[in-house]
Amino acid sequence: MKKLLLILLCLPLIGFGQITSPSVISSSGNSYNNGGVNMDYTLGEIVVETQTNSTTILTQGFHQGVLKVNTSVENIDIKTKVYPNPTTNFLILELEMNVKADILVYDINGKLVLKDKLNDENQKQFDFSFLKQGNYFLHINIADKQSVYQINKSK
Repeated sequence: MKKLLLILLCLPLIGFGQITSPSVISSSGNSYNNGGVNMDYTLGEIVVETQTNSTTILTQGFHQGVLKVNTSVENIDIKTKVYPNPTTNFLILELEMNVKADILVYDINGKLVLKDKLNDENQKQFDFSFLKQGNYFLHINIADKQSVYQINKSK
């Protein structure tokens, strides 16, 4: 009797479990704009109210405001030579004039592996012999200007 009762209670659950199709919350959706009315929607997310300047906007999901990144970093306008590239043991940096600059070398993962300075110099040699084989980025920073060079270190 107990087994029959258990089967009768579980049978509907098993049946409905097989009928229901799987659902996925995805990033599907769209955005419409008609004058002062914006409508954004996505499938499978809750409605969120957003307040902007006395205007109430009903939206779905997460909305990031306009993100602007302003930077005043410009490329260095000084003629620069970086050689030999690819290199095995050392790297030579030559500039057309004497400058004060920060020299930074990063590996491909963004880890700082070498840091040096130019103090009213136009040439410097860097030891790369301790670095592993791979690609590196040489950053030359002069005031608010920067140049980046990709350096290939071989055996």
